[in-house]
Amino acid sequence: MILVQCQGLSKHYGNKKALNNINLTLEAGAPIALVGPNGAGKTTLFSLLCGYLTPSAGTVTLLGETPNSPKLLGQIAALPQDATLDPNLTIISQLTLFGRLQGMTSKQAVQEAMRVLHLVDLADVAQQKPPSLSHGMSKRLAIAQALIGSPKLVLLDEPTAGLDPANAKNIRELVRSLSPTTTFVISSHNLDELEKLCDQVLYLDKGELGQSISM
Repeated sequence: MILVQCQGLSKHYGNKKALNNINLTLEAGAPIALVGPNGAGKTTLFSLLCGYLTPSAGTVTLLGETPNSPKLLGQIAALPQDATLDPNLTIISQLTLFGRLQGMTSKQAVQEAMRVLHLVDLADVAQQKPPSLSHGMSKRLAIAQALIGSPKLVLLDEPTAGLDPANAKNIRELVRSLSPTTTFVISSHNLDELEKLCDQVLYLDKGELGQSISM
């Protein structure tokens, strides 16, 4: 199954080329790494895939649909690097809301919120508020949010940034355990980290995509 297809995809800000003529096809399967130095264009590419930005040139489709298509609701999820939840509301109430926004009934949304919390081993903190969590737990919670609705494709931007080795390993093991049903594209500037998890590496530098590498 083809999840992502980009043809001549470019994004310019004035004279600056954030992305230049990206041609890319990603199929469902093992986790895929998107690697490059800071400022390489990784976040811009993710933003175009999510429909947050409009291309300057070229086309992008996900599951055969354009970004922001109603048909992609619940099929595609993204986790920005610094994603946070509202500090004043309980975790379960916020995750339930995200389920409702995907069209679930109240009962279904609560069940889905608890399902994803169990996946990341955080069911016991459902009634707490986000500020009570450690940094590692907050990262796992953010991933739980991205898993609501069992999407086919999840984009993770620096999911292990700032984590100690033990917590980073927990995140890798979580992604690996979910890979049979969900394809993850994980961006990072740390190739060593992603070599432990991904079978395919896409290298992005100065807005241009290098040759794909199979690990």
